Amino acid sequence: MPLYESGDIGAAGEKHATAALIEKGWTCVQNTQQAGATDIQATAGGKTMLVQVKTAVCPAFPADISPEERTRITGRAARNGYEAWLCQVRLNPNGSLAWINWQKLS
Repeated sequence: MPLYESGDIGAAGEKHATAALIEKGWTCVQNTQQAGATDIQATAGGKTMLVQVKTAVCPAFPADISPEERTRITGRAARNGYEAWLCQVRLNPNGSLAWINWQKLS
């Protein structure tokens, strides 16, 4: 029996990414369900970023963003004057954070 269901892994990654952003002073909304949907929308200091989160449990590594996902998130960011980001989260089997990587997409 797997330790996580697929949706649980993604939700755990989003929580870790959100916590990292909040720690740096960002205000976050998770699970944005708009055109060009992203996992997190964060604002701070007059800036807004859209974040696509990819998560995996060790020993696996998080996937890269697909070309379609990149097009959607960067398009939505450009239309709204935001930045687009990819956050890759790797979890330990117990759900704790192993590492987190941020990549600016726009």
